[in-house]
Amino acid sequence: MPEITVSDSLYRQLENASDEGDFESALWEMTYLFQRGNDPSE
Repeated sequence: MPEITVSDSLYRQLENASDEGDFESALWEMTYLFQRGNDPSE
């Protein structure tokens, strides 16, 4: 899996959104919500 670098503020948001350190699931959920909120077809 590729490595990504994120800002401290984004990392803190990810920590807060994650359930017991499940960062990957939280990141996928954040990505989904971002795409859903920015989809012009909806």
